[in-house]
Amino acid sequence: MAARKRRSIPEINRRLADGEAVVMTAADICDDLRSGRRVRFEDVDVVTASTCGLMSGTYAVLSFPFSEPDRFVKAKRIFFNGVEADPGPCPNERIGVVDAIVHGTRRSSRDPDYGGGHLFQDLVAGKPVVVQVVTDGGNTLQSEITLDRIPHAVLHGSRHAFRNYVGFVNPGPEPMPTIFCSQPLPGAMAGATACGCGEINPIQKDPELRTIGIGTRILLNGGTGYVTGSGTRSSRNRPCLSVVADMHGMRPDLMGGFRTSAGPEVIQTWAVPIPILDSDVLKTVKTLDEEIPLVITNIHGRSPLSEATYADLWFGTSRHFGFDRRRCETVRGGCPDCPPALLCPSGAFTEERVGIEARSCYHCGICAVSCHGGCFTGDIGGVFVEETFVPFVQRLSDRVSAEAAARDLKTRILAGRFRLSQPVGRIDPGS
Repeated sequence: MAARKRRSIPEINRRLADGEAVVMTAADICDDLRSGRRVRFEDVDVVTASTCGLMSGTYAVLSFPFSEPDRFVKAKRIFFNGVEADPGPCPNERIGVVDAIVHGTRRSSRDPDYGGGHLFQDLVAGKPVVVQVVTDGGNTLQSEITLDRIPHAVLHGSRHAFRNYVGFVNPGPEPMPTIFCSQPLPGAMAGATACGCGEINPIQKDPELRTIGIGTRILLNGGTGYVTGSGTRSSRNRPCLSVVADMHGMRPDLMGGFRTSAGPEVIQTWAVPIPILDSDVLKTVKTLDEEIPLVITNIHGRSPLSEATYADLWFGTSRHFGFDRRRCETVRGGCPDCPPALLCPSGAFTEERVGIEARSCYHCGICAVSCHGGCFTGDIGGVFVEETFVPFVQRLSDRVSAEAAARDLKTRILAGRFRLSQPVGRIDPGS
């Protein structure tokens, strides 16, 4: 019997330094498999996996000089562009330094569609943010600040990168507001939504968490981050991770706010190197969308109704969406309230209707689904639920951004700007 082939992370890093290692994105390896090419242990050293989508468990810890010393003793309330933060955890207001924890899903008092996710994106984009501090003496102090003046700006994820989520339908008679759709989810099973990047997801590539552990270096929104453990409510069937990352190195186009019918949500993007340590890791890396279950559940009570696969969401469906401005101008008189402009979760398409802003688009597809005039091109498919075909009305994950992040990580690894890290501890994938 031939000896089992193995390699270690230090060995892979040495091969990378010598220019001998092969790095592939998860999309690359899946495309090769579908085309009939063999991918052997000798053919690949690292696979860069990724995911982008709604990740509610996101918060930031910000600490920065705000005023001269002894201006006030304690901050009772703090607002960033109207988004209220929690003062602390280590207040130093007497010396003029403010600490705050900002939750990604918290809504602005100024704009109900603006939340913490939008704030994080604005900060990373270098935009000035209005900070208001209500002091223990009842005074309100106000200033503007940018990220370069916040020495400690760290993003934390308590429930991120879940392997794959579920799909939702609404069998009830009335539409239901939910974080899983930018409009109330249509009743009578008239539309479905789903989350998850399927075959390119990091935990899908390493479901036993053999290569991803405590201390694994990743890219979060394009900035260097580190896995800190399992995420909240993580289980073997639906594992997720926690993370910490400096906001100063992030990219605004890989993160942001996402407007839903139940309030603002948060978009985050992970890219994770999966070292091919042995044939078992290679086997799981080869998993394709059509092999990954997508459980369709009742939005009321979350009971499972049927099972599809991630191929229903991603295989043969559109990744990008086009806009026909000339057709829109022709039919515009019949659409006084433009559904795509009203429902676009990121503001990539607005009432001006001049086109889709690529840097703001999360490729959710709701524009093509909701337009009455056929002014958009693209299709996001659907699933069968109890022998009834239900079209998807929105995707809550973005394979376009995820694949871009995986390519970026591959480039950094090959250029020597990112080295694989040995985990300092194992994460139990759960029971």
